[in-house]
Amino acid sequence: MSNSSFILKNALKFHEEGRFHAAANLLLDGFHQDPQNVSIARQLGVVLHAVGDSEGAVDFLSRAYQSNPSDAETIAELVLVLHELERYDDASAVLMNGLNAGIETEAFATKLRAA
Repeated sequence: MSNSSFILKNALKFHEEGRFHAAANLLLDGFHQDPQNVSIARQLGVVLHAVGDSEGAVDFLSRAYQSNPSDAETIAELVLVLHELERYDDASAVLMNGLNAGIETEAFATKLRAA
């Protein structure tokens, strides 16, 4: 198992247990080791959103989105956070760009339903 996989696995476990700060710290360490890792950036955005740091969440989710503009999970999470911040135009732009990039609409809808 790679270090990134180990970090993600444990961060997800911490997140599910409600240990958000432990998850965020682990993911931040992983991000510093591998700032190009889209999965770590996305999950860090998810955790930051869970602890109420929506602006921080947007930063990391945007990094993940820029690296993979058709990832349904990233787009759904980013659209939700932007909507909560009342940045409706930005949320619409992300969604439209995702649709143009070939987002898997079923995966996107599933993620939104789970939110």
